Amino acid sequence: MSARFRMLALDLDGTSVEGGQLPNERVRAAVTEAQARGLHVVLATGRPYLSAERYAEAFDLRSPLICFQGALVKEMEGQRATLYSEPMPPEPLAEVIALAEAHALPGGRKAELTIYSEERIYYSHTARPESFYNLWFGIPAGSVPNLRAAVDEMHAHGLVPLKGLFIGERDDNDALVPALSDRFAGRLGVVRSHELFVEVTAPTASKGAALAFLAGRLGIPREEVIAVGDSGNDVSMVRWAGLGVAVANATADVHAVADWVAPPVSEDGVVDVIERFLLNNGRS
Repeated sequence: MSARFRMLALDLDGTSVEGGQLPNERVRAAVTEAQARGLHVVLATGRPYLSAERYAEAFDLRSPLICFQGALVKEMEGQRATLYSEPMPPEPLAEVIALAEAHALPGGRKAELTIYSEERIYYSHTARPESFYNLWFGIPAGSVPNLRAAVDEMHAHGLVPLKGLFIGERDDNDALVPALSDRFAGRLGVVRSHELFVEVTAPTASKGAALAFLAGRLGIPREEVIAVGDSGNDVSMVRWAGLGVAVANATADVHAVADWVAPPVSEDGVVDVIERFLLNNGRS
C-alpha cells in the first residue's frame, strides 16, 4: 500500500458509474484491490442511504457511507449505526417549499421539488415517470397534497428532512443555482449535482465536512485522503482532500480545485486513480 494515502472517497454518478448503472467489472476489481491493500474506500454521494447501500454492496465495501450530500454518515456493517446527521433547518426549508409552491423561482416556472427523509422521497407533482425515480434515487417515492404535509408526515414518524432536490432542465437550473444561493446564503447549502438536479441541504452539510468527520473518526489525516468527483456537490471534498481529483468529464468548478485530472468516467478514470496513486505509489 502507498505510504501516503489510506482513504479513497469516490463520488458515484458521473465519477464511478455512468447513468445510474452499477459499477462495471474493471472498476469493481480496482476497488477490490485497493481494499485488499488496506485502503478505506468510501462512497460519497447525494443518493439516499438505501440507494447508496446497493452500490456499496456491488463494490463489497465495508467503510461507512456518506449520503445525502454529506447530511448523513452511516455504517455499512453491524447495526448500521448513524454516525453523523445534519437535518435541514425548519425555517429556510419552509421558505424554499413556499417559493416552489408559489412558482416564485426564476422564470416563474412550476418547480419540481422533492423532499427526502432517510427512507422516502416526497413530491406534490412530477412530470417524470416512475422509472426515472427508480434509476436516479432508488428509494420509495410518493405524492403528497403539498410538501408541508410531507414534513409533517416525517416528524410524525420520527424522521427528519435531510435534503431537497429540484428537478429541472439545464437552462432552468443554470438560473436556479445563483438565485437560491443568494437568497439562502448561510441558511441552506445549494449545490448542482447533475445538469438536471439542484439540491438544498443544511448549510453545514457537505461531502467535504462529512469526509473530514469520517477521516477524523478513523484517525486519518487529510494528507492521506484522496477524493474523486465530477460535479459541484463534489467541490468541497475535492478541495479538502490531500489529493483532490476531477474526472475529465467534471464541471469547471471541480477542475478549478482539483490537484489532478483523471480520464473520464466513460474510460474508467477511477481505475487510473487507484492504479497510479494507491497501487503504484504515484508512478504512472
